[in-house]
Amino acid sequence: MIKRHLCIIMLAGLLGACASSQNREVAQQNRQSIDDALTEAAAVVVPDAESPPDEILDDLVPGSGIAVPGLEQDLEFENAFDISVSKAPARLFFMSLVKETNINMVVHPSVEGEISLDLKNVTVAEVMQLTREVYGYEFKQNDTGYIVLPARIQSKIFPVNYLNVSRSGESLMTVSSGQIDGSNDQDSNNSDNSSTSGSLKSSSISTTSVADFWSELRTTLVSIVGDGQGRSVVVDRHAGLVIVRAMPGELRDVENYLSNAQDNLQRQVILEAKVIEVDLNDGFQSGIDWAAISDSRNLAIANTGVVRGIGRVLADEAGAPLLDAAGNAVLSSNLDLGNIPYANLFAVGSSSSTFASLITLLSTQGNVHVLSSPRVSTVNNQKAVIKVGTDEFFVTEVSSDNTSTASGTTTTPELTLTPFFSGIALDVTPQISKEGEVILHIHPSISEVDDQLKVVTLGGETFELPLALSTVRESDSVVKAQNGQVVVIGGLMKNITSDEVGGLPGVSDVPFVGEAFKQKRKANRRSELVILLRPIVVDKNRVWSNYIQESVDRVKQLNANTVEGE
Repeated sequence: MIKRHLCIIMLAGLLGACASSQNREVAQQNRQSIDDALTEAAAVVVPDAESPPDEILDDLVPGSGIAVPGLEQDLEFENAFDISVSKAPARLFFMSLVKETNINMVVHPSVEGEISLDLKNVTVAEVMQLTREVYGYEFKQNDTGYIVLPARIQSKIFPVNYLNVSRSGESLMTVSSGQIDGSNDQDSNNSDNSSTSGSLKSSSISTTSVADFWSELRTTLVSIVGDGQGRSVVVDRHAGLVIVRAMPGELRDVENYLSNAQDNLQRQVILEAKVIEVDLNDGFQSGIDWAAISDSRNLAIANTGVVRGIGRVLADEAGAPLLDAAGNAVLSSNLDLGNIPYANLFAVGSSSSTFASLITLLSTQGNVHVLSSPRVSTVNNQKAVIKVGTDEFFVTEVSSDNTSTASGTTTTPELTLTPFFSGIALDVTPQISKEGEVILHIHPSISEVDDQLKVVTLGGETFELPLALSTVRESDSVVKAQNGQVVVIGGLMKNITSDEVGGLPGVSDVPFVGEAFKQKRKANRRSELVILLRPIVVDKNRVWSNYIQESVDRVKQLNANTVEGE
């Protein structure tokens, strides 16, 4: 019997070992699958446009002996020449222009008029372009030569890649103080009583953004081509097409506008943020000393509004360069922050590509708590909003309805509930220049809402109402930063009062008697909210490849920690 039980125990242990081994194998297979997928994604490389081989270029351009990367036309290289004509018929002018060359010329039968010009050291292509700009003769260029067309109204279809959406956003920051009016409304029949009041806005700022590209597009195109006879603009926002009927020169202006507009609209930026709470040490109760942090050689800090960029020449408000004692221009990388130790908005240039170095330096002045690490991607001039928290409903308005009947008066209270947000909200609107500089409208808000009971008497009855006690720390600013530069918003202070209890160990915990051996006091400390924001302009696939590689590294580190834990 004992042997039988022993066999059963050994069999159960063997099965458990097999199951554990199978679980490890499955986990190992899952990790291997993730590694393979990330490695495959990181290995994808977008090839650059390659130049045609030399032998192909030699065939396309015989006798040139010059390698031309990205050749856009197959016409032979043209020799420069001088040309001078006066009132020459247009048809004769164009046909004579390519005489004794290998370039073909086809002139539409409707082409007429006279041309006068005197040019030195020009090519056929340059002459054709000049006659288009001056006389309005339209032409098309193909692999063999030119086709000259009359200047008349034409239709052309342009593709436009943009979402068929209309967006609007508003960022509001208001400081209210005091009551400015109040009124009581009464009805003698029903004895309705209500009270309303208003508040005085001592300071407020409102930022509104509206993105309705398709409606604005048609207005812009009509202003380019005009509304003359035969001209029209049709915008098909569902198909992403624009049909324009206008003169050839006006069509070229439309094409140029749409090309530049799409380049600007499709610029993309990745916004990384860190919302940090720093419990200040005793020596930094006035706030974070950024001048002390800037002593690190890895950081260069620039106060916004004065500095034109990290590593650049500093200038005063009039634009004149700042000079040191030796008469040399002051660079932002050598900036001394002794005069602005507690600046609340500035930019930081760091040799590190992450926030880690700055957070480490902040920890020297207090305990650092990372409240949130949002990351969002958005395109040019489009508002991005991040919200993390909860909404709770509180009573914001109270009224009573007194109804008189034969049996007496009935009082009915009416309450109005309003949601209050408690958490972190951040809205950012970027404007990205062609050079990669970013102008940001930043509106962070950190709110904490607590319950506060208020006793209200209505119609002889007493009510306890849960009202909201809201603590808000927010700012609204516009700042300019370079690509990859960290923008710091600081100075959002808060006083924290807590109860501290001390006593003799062991004795102070004894009921009743222990109270005599306890010491209670109010402890006050200060904390500062710091918001770090870094814009990264997306450069085609290069930035995304870097993020994929970062994901590969994080997964490898996670796998290494898992293996050590096993």
